[in-house]
Amino acid sequence: MEYIDIFDENNNPTGIIKEKKQAHLEGDFHRSVHIWIINNKKEILLQRRSPNKKNHPNKLDISSAGHIRTGESSIEGAKREAYEELGINIDEKELEFVGINKSNKPHNKEFQYIYLYRTNKEESDYTFNDGEVAYVKYIPYIEFKNMVKNKDNEFHYTTKEEYDMLMEYIEK
Repeated sequence: MEYIDIFDENNNPTGIIKEKKQAHLEGDFHRSVHIWIINNKKEILLQRRSPNKKNHPNKLDISSAGHIRTGESSIEGAKREAYEELGINIDEKELEFVGINKSNKPHNKEFQYIYLYRTNKEESDYTFNDGEVAYVKYIPYIEFKNMVKNKDNEFHYTTKEEYDMLMEYIEK
């Protein structure tokens, strides 16, 4: 079981700890990390979610993402998720903090800590040991923007606010 800390609607800790599934069922605010990977060719790395995933199987998704566990910082969670999903070790100094997005979906109320990781790793440099990711692929940034704008059906769309925040950060 995976345990997560619960927060109020203003991202203040409540001192409550719940199993992740329970927190989702009860609509509790919690924290997650979203790590977007971009290379020097200005291509965004997207993962293809495993067909065995309960939510959004076979969809293209964020480079790496997951819940921040009880007692973990967002940086610790980001590093752990990148290793678990993509088999890469990221140094804390390499993560660029983009911002925090508040997602208020009924069964997934999250404060999403968004990071950008710049690397020139090849697609073949990523490994998928936990069964969550089928494969990854780089796509040109302009193509990514169009996928977001058109809410492409192949892509798991999170929130407009997150994409706006990410794109503004990349384009500055």
